[in-house]
Amino acid sequence: MKYFLPLIFALLTLSSCGSEKAKVDPAQSKIHYDLALELAQYSLYQNSLEEFDLAIKFDPGNINAYRKKGLVLFGLNQYVEAEKLFKKVISLDPENVQAYINLGMVKYSTGYKGDAKKLWEKSINIKTDDNDSKAINNIANLYKEEKNYDKAIEHYQLAMKNDPMNSMYMNNLADTLRLNGELDQALEVLQNSLKLNSAGMGSYFNLGLVYKDLKENEKALDSFKKSIQVNAALTEAYYQIAQIHLTMKNRDLALKFINKAIEFSPNNLIYQESREKILAL
Repeated sequence: MKYFLPLIFALLTLSSCGSEKAKVDPAQSKIHYDLALELAQYSLYQNSLEEFDLAIKFDPGNINAYRKKGLVLFGLNQYVEAEKLFKKVISLDPENVQAYINLGMVKYSTGYKGDAKKLWEKSINIKTDDNDSKAINNIANLYKEEKNYDKAIEHYQLAMKNDPMNSMYMNNLADTLRLNGELDQALEVLQNSLKLNSAGMGSYFNLGLVYKDLKENEKALDSFKKSIQVNAALTEAYYQIAQIHLTMKNRDLALKFINKAIEFSPNNLIYQESREKILAL
C-alpha cells in the first residue's frame, strides 16, 4: 500500500493537467478505468469517481466505466446518479445483463420492489447461456421477505443449480428452510455449506439458529461462538447467545453477552429492552 499510494497521486496529478477536450483514446480510457478500480478497492471513492469520469472522457463507449462508476455511487447511497449510469449502460448495450441486475438493486433500495423484480426477471430472459444466479437469488430474497417460503426455496435452489459453489445461496436457502419449519433439511444444507467453506461465518450463525429452534442449546451456543470467531463484530450472534443463556437461566452470562451486543450496536432498541429484562431478574 505504501508504494501504491504515491503512484496513485502521481497519476491523479497528471490526470488533472490534461486537456478538457480529450480525443477518443481507448488505451488511455483503460488506464484510468483500471486506476479507478484500484482506488475503489482502497475506499478512495471520490478519486475513483474522478478516474471513471476520465475513462469515459477518453472513451464515451466504455460501458464498464459507466457501470462500475454506478456501483461506486450505489455503494455511497447516491441512487439517483447510479440509476442514470445503469440506464446509460442499457442504452449502449440493451443486452447487458449486469446493468439490469444493478438497476434492479437501485429500485429495490429505493422501495420499488415490484420494479426491481421485473428488472431481475428481464435480466434472466436476456440470454440463455449465462449464469443467472444473482438475479434468481434476488428474486428469492423478495419472496422470503413476503414470507412466501415455498417460492423462495424454489428460487434459492435454482440459484444454487446455476452456481453450486456459492455458500451465500446455500445459507439463504437454509435460513428459509428453517423459517418454513424444515429444520432437518436446513441442517443438511448448512453442513454442506461448511464443507465448501469451513470458515463460513454465515453458515455457523445460521447453524446456531437451527440448533436454537431444535432446542439443542449447547450446539447452538457453540455455533454462534464459532461465527464470532470468524467475525468478532457479528452483533446478532452476541444477542442470540444472550437469549439462550436467558432461557437456561444463566443470568450473568446473558447479561455479559447482551452488553457485548449493545457495545457494538448501542442504539438497538431490541438489545436495550433485552438488557432491561435481564437486569429485572
